[in-house]
This record gives sequence, C-alpha cells and structure tokens, in this order.
Amino acid sequence: MKTYLFIVCIVSTITQGVLAQKNSAVSNHKQEKEEKHITSFPNFDHALLLEARSDTTANVSLGDLDGDGHLDILLIKGRHWPIVDRILLGDGSGRIRKAYNLSNISDRSYTGALADFNGDGFLDIAVSNDNPDRKLVYLNDGKGNFTIGSEFGLSEWPTRNLSIADINADGFPDIILANRGDLGKTSNDICLNNGKGQFNADCISFAPYPATTISPADFNKDGVVDLIVPHRDSGQSYIYPGGPNIGPDIAYSDSRRIPFGPADATIRVAAAADFNGDSLLDIVTVDENKGVNLYFGQKDQSFSAGISLADAKIVPYALTIADLNNDQKPDIIVGHIEAPSTIFFNDGTGQHFKPVSFGDSKGTVYGFAIGDFNEDGTPDIAVARSDARNVLYFGNIKPKNRK
Repeated sequence: MKTYLFIVCIVSTITQGVLAQKNSAVSNHKQEKEEKHITSFPNFDHALLLEARSDTTANVSLGDLDGDGHLDILLIKGRHWPIVDRILLGDGSGRIRKAYNLSNISDRSYTGALADFNGDGFLDIAVSNDNPDRKLVYLNDGKGNFTIGSEFGLSEWPTRNLSIADINADGFPDIILANRGDLGKTSNDICLNNGKGQFNADCISFAPYPATTISPADFNKDGVVDLIVPHRDSGQSYIYPGGPNIGPDIAYSDSRRIPFGPADATIRVAAAADFNGDSLLDIVTVDENKGVNLYFGQKDQSFSAGISLADAKIVPYALTIADLNNDQKPDIIVGHIEAPSTIFFNDGTGQHFKPVSFGDSKGTVYGFAIGDFNEDGTPDIAVARSDARNVLYFGNIKPKNRK
C-alpha cells in the first residue's frame, strides 16, 4: 500500500497513458495474487486403485525403476504375514503399463527404500523384513529387473522400517534399521555399505529402545547425519547427533542424545522440516495416544513443548512431509485408521495449518509416497493401506469460483 501511495505522489508529471499502464500493472499484480491464493490448495478427488484386492500392504515408494524417465511404484507387503512385494511401472500419464512381483519370495516386509547402493546409476531396493525373514538388498539391472545382491542385519531382529543416509560420508548410502523389540531387550542399528552394495560387516547398535521409524536429518548444520529416533512404547524420544567417527561410543551415543517430546511417547513416525521459517529444523510426530504434534527447534539445539495439530480421537498411523501446493513451505500429510487422510497446509509460520481431508475411511494407512506420477506439474499421493486397496490420489489445482 505504501508503494502505491508513493507512485500517486510523483505522477503529476507523468502522462495519463503511463499512469494507466501503472494502474493496469497494479491491477494485474493484485489479480495474480488473488488467483495464487484461490489456487493455493489442490484437491485429490481423482484416484487410481493400484490393485484388484486388499491385503496387508505396509509401505509404498516412488522412483524410476526401469530407466524410462517416468515414475514407478514399489508396494511393500506382509507386515506380520509373508506376501510377495510388487512393482508397478508407470507410463508418465498416470496409468500403470505393467505390474509384476519384485521376486518370488514371500516375506514379512515393512519398508522398501530406494537408493543406488552399488553405484551403477540405477535405483536398487532395500527391504526391511521382520523376524524371521532375511533383510535383503535387491540390485537393479537398469530395466526394472531385480536380483538379490546382499543381506544386511540379522534375520531375528524385529525390524519395522528402514531409512537411507550416507552415515560415514563415503559417498555410498547406508541403512538405518528401526527395531521394535521388547523394552530393555532391543536396540536399533546402522548397517554400513562397503561401496559395492554389500553390507557384510557387523552393524552398529544404538538407541536402546523400541522404534518403528528413524529419520535422518542434519539439525546442527555440521554436515553430519543426525538421527531422529521416536520411542514407540511409552518412553522418551531422542535426537542422536552424528559424530566425526562411526562407532558405538563416539557417534550416536546415549551421552550426546537430545530429548524431544513427552516422556511417555507412543510415536509411530517422526519427521523433520523447517515449518516456521527460522532456519532451524522442527519435528512433527504422529502418536497413537497423543495425536499429531509439532516441536520447534531452538537455537540451543533443544526443542519446544509440542503444539497439537490434531488429537488422537482419529488414530494417526502414517506421516510424510511435502510441499503439495508449490508455495515453498512444507506441508504435513497424515494417514489414519479407518478414516480419511489429512493434509495440514502450512502458511509458513508453523502456527497456522489448514487441514484438508482426502480419500475414504477404508482400512489403515501405513505409508505415503509423494511424486508427480502423471507429470502434470502437481504432486500426487500414493497410499499404502492394510485391509483396503492401495490407491494413488492425483493432485489437481483448479481455481475455485471460476469456470
């Protein structure tokens, strides 16, 4: 408004034509801002069912698995019951052109993470199988055909999920395992890549409490990976800062860990992003008993008390972070038990989120993957569900109140 008044003060010597151009520019800018505001929230009303029947699917990933430049879908299945994992190849227009099994092995899987483990330029797959199944890395031939390249960890570990990060900064992706064992009898583990996509060395144990997800991030901006380890079974959650060397007594040790959240957490998933624009990473969690909560990072590397985005009347079960409306601000996507999923659109302050529901109330959402599957410029949401069919929701931005 001040800029506009300044223009009025100096235009006494400007021709009417130039003034008209100025006013037109202001009007167009105002209209563009209004249109941006109107179109700021996409809907996800159009959906594609990914399979003909439901089962116990645990997670989903998106990536170009066959090298054709289009996103494909990996469905990880089983949980406590052995099932074969599936690959669905996309054609770039939002359709599935081919579907097939990852292998002929039926196992109890929770997560299939994508990374180039052997450095050949193709996305490989690491599968976090639960006890008593082997945990496996599948190597890609570049055309979407996979063969077992390595095992990692121990088959008897009660592994739920895995995440990928270059823990020792050697240029090769390593595997972090979240294990949900009995209190006092379990720990989580880091398995290091030898540079050839093999994980034949002993894994490093840390964080001696049950977890169902672990998320890598760099909280202190030292270039070393830190690990968010949420407590799954009524205990304190911690950030484990990385150190200059990898070893149980140096990096990721209990003596250096930083607490966040309540002392009696039952957190399924925690993830990090800068939600309030202060250049410090914050943590959002989904807790079966406490709902969806956000903890702000502080300059002293501690975390604020949580602010509640949603209570646990509708039980939250899955979580991911993405910018779904292309405003350069991280939004929060939460899945539930027998209820529609919710997007919390962030206004950039971290204090105000607009909740928007999508999907139906069938089954339990176990995982999300975000990507532009139909290549229309708007992110889409793939949803892995148990006891309901897996589904892909296409993002669609249409101006409201306009034809």
